[in-house]
Amino acid sequence: MPFKTPGKTSEYIRELLKLSGVLPWESRILEYADKNIIAVLLPETAAFLRQAVMLSKPARILEIGTAIGYSGILMLKAAPSNAKLYTIEYDERRIETAKSFFRDEGLIDRVVFYAGDSTEIVPNISGEFDFIFLDGPKAQYCEYLPFLSRALALGGVMLCDNVLYEGMVSGEKEIKNHKGGLVKKLDLFLRKLMADKSLVTSVLPVGDGVSLSIKAN
Repeated sequence: MPFKTPGKTSEYIRELLKLSGVLPWESRILEYADKNIIAVLLPETAAFLRQAVMLSKPARILEIGTAIGYSGILMLKAAPSNAKLYTIEYDERRIETAKSFFRDEGLIDRVVFYAGDSTEIVPNISGEFDFIFLDGPKAQYCEYLPFLSRALALGGVMLCDNVLYEGMVSGEKEIKNHKGGLVKKLDLFLRKLMADKSLVTSVLPVGDGVSLSIKAN
């Protein structure tokens, strides 16, 4: 569910994406999100995430920000059939909703849920992951980076959403008064991400801005 009016380019891309159709499971979740005013991935971001997972073929996926399960289901359906998702969410009501959607798609046995504050869970995550999707609290991205970089397997992929934050981080749009602190934190995150020598990173104007990193060493 978009949280801002899309520009002409985004409108055009979304019209193109409609040509590939919306799957029944996507339609159910998107309708639920719209009815309950829950933000989910923008269409172009969802398409990019699906392709990134298909290309990387991860066996272990870490997600920060389960919400109602849309991105998690998308990733598991794009990943190999033996892939497992480890997903973190603070809101227990949303976890229960997500579980029902995962169950409907026959994916519940491939998901491990971590209920709680991601600022406490992320630093204690163990094991390596082939794919990490960061879509949790934006103000904490910079804090999470060293832990996520460490947890990413060699050759693994990390995709972070909302990194340009409505164009305010890049300066394309004027910073709203109450968003200045968050914009500064996201800018610092991107600068530290690009400076991380263990990662090869691109920042792309897809949806609300994404960063794509590959663990090189």
